[in-house]
Amino acid sequence: MCKIITIGDSTMQFNDFTKYPQTGWPQALLRFLKPGITIANFAKNGRSTKSFIEQGLLEVASEQMKKGDVVLIEFGHNDKKDDPLRYTEPFTSYKDNLRKMVEVARNHECDVILLTSIAERKFVDGHIVNTHGSYPQAMKDLASELNVPCIDLHNTTMNVLEKTGEQKSKMFFMNFNDDTYDGMPCKDDDTHLRYDGAFMVAQCFYNEIKKINFRKELFLENEV
Repeated sequence: MCKIITIGDSTMQFNDFTKYPQTGWPQALLRFLKPGITIANFAKNGRSTKSFIEQGLLEVASEQMKKGDVVLIEFGHNDKKDDPLRYTEPFTSYKDNLRKMVEVARNHECDVILLTSIAERKFVDGHIVNTHGSYPQAMKDLASELNVPCIDLHNTTMNVLEKTGEQKSKMFFMNFNDDTYDGMPCKDDDTHLRYDGAFMVAQCFYNEIKKINFRKELFLENEV
């Protein structure tokens, strides 16, 4: 039985009870998969394409890649940070690192899907704005160059946040009051997801994957 391998940053990372209620969106993706399809999650908090490779995490993930597996790759949140250990330039080093990841997966005869970064909750004058600069476009350009499917989670999640609105969209993120979780200190985090946000992103992914008729044997026929 093939599996889905996820490679990325904290928005993809599986979280246990110690991080509650923070949830990586692939944890909700399980609800859209057919019985027997599993996820091997190698996403790590704080990683960029540069640090993921340099810390040996790509090599670790590659050891689990088997013919017929599907590799999902989503980076960008940390590539943009002013940190020499993580920063990459969108149209050069960022693309080069993603290219290496694609090559590793292909060498193991896996199918690859590139995913643009999910949107962060930043509104200006009541409208959602792009906080990821040119990174989503750089990934889409690379996908075209390599003939790899690319799902634009950045655009789809921005649309959801715009439609949901500035205040209500807090429900997707680690942004809540002191009394929300039985005395847990309030959070003001508009990057990391709660389960509602993880499900929202997973649903965006599922809707887009259905449009391109990719590996139908992996995904449920209808939305949950």
